[in-house]
Amino acid sequence: MVNNLKVALVHDDLVQWGGAERMLAALCEVFPQAPIYTSVFDSKNSLLKQKFASKKVYTSFLQNIPGWKSFYRALLPLYPLAFEQFDFSEFDLVISQTTRFAKTILTKPGTRHICYCHTPPRFLWNFSGEKVSAILKPYFDFLRRYDLVSSHRVDQWVAGSKNAQNRIKQVYNQDSEVIYPFVEMERFKDIEIFDGGYLLVISRLNRYKRIDLIIKAASKLEIPLKIIGVGPDMVNLQQIAGPTVEFLGMINDELLNRVLGGCKALVVAAEEDFGLTPLEAQALGKPVIAYGKGGALETVIDGKTGYLFNNQSVEEIINALDKLDKQGYNKTWCVKQAAGFSKERFSSGFKGLIDK
Repeated sequence: MVNNLKVALVHDDLVQWGGAERMLAALCEVFPQAPIYTSVFDSKNSLLKQKFASKKVYTSFLQNIPGWKSFYRALLPLYPLAFEQFDFSEFDLVISQTTRFAKTILTKPGTRHICYCHTPPRFLWNFSGEKVSAILKPYFDFLRRYDLVSSHRVDQWVAGSKNAQNRIKQVYNQDSEVIYPFVEMERFKDIEIFDGGYLLVISRLNRYKRIDLIIKAASKLEIPLKIIGVGPDMVNLQQIAGPTVEFLGMINDELLNRVLGGCKALVVAAEEDFGLTPLEAQALGKPVIAYGKGGALETVIDGKTGYLFNNQSVEEIINALDKLDKQGYNKTWCVKQAAGFSKERFSSGFKGLIDK
């Protein structure tokens, strides 16, 4: 049935390569003829260009704004309008994949809209615990109302995790089916596994990620720490980091896998929507130290593939690392846990959903 449908894929934006973009690439394999509609596309990003070379990508009017790459996040007020301007009348099925506004598209009654939602917008619904300034509050109140209204445009909700499923129910009062993201196990077949003695963080450097706690814990224990990623909190983190902390920035998959293969443990201090990186660490037989809330509860087996801590504090991270040193972990369980989130399971989940 899938092959008989005319399908379009919708994505928030294509400006960097990450977990959501991996899922988009997988959907492109399930629906090879489907074009991609997105707000903006950085066609000079070599990795994005490579991954979506065979796809027809349609962008919104935001793409025509001079210098948009320097301030595309500041264009937030225009994103809903950008997605509403797309015409999907020729399609049988539209699949939006989103953490923000891709689901706000307009479709006619003859077109079915499935939304693969990793989370309702964090910045609107305060999942990160960050407060909105009094000046911006009226605008954010408007966006929340818009987000609720536009949620009724979706015919079928698919959640990227049980955590996301609970949020979709909480925010939109909508039921959803869970189809988990996947780990590309073949990426890790020939990676050298060794104990380099360092802790590792792979994350966008946003304040709510609480990487500051990991830096302080590693410094207190005098354990080397490598941080992969960039983001708005980088300068603050560099200011508190000691000589044992190394910022690697954005690196390619090959180098990332080598660094991951040598870590003592991957550390996650924030509540993640789901989090592919802990599964990628486990695919290499590496343990995960993670905040025991949100997606980590679905990816880390406490006491076997890593250790969960209950409060976001330096002391809790140190205690979890102490447990790792004293009690160890099970490498076989790590690999088995990661293998359970297969690409085949992801693809068959979508095909089965559409066949139903």
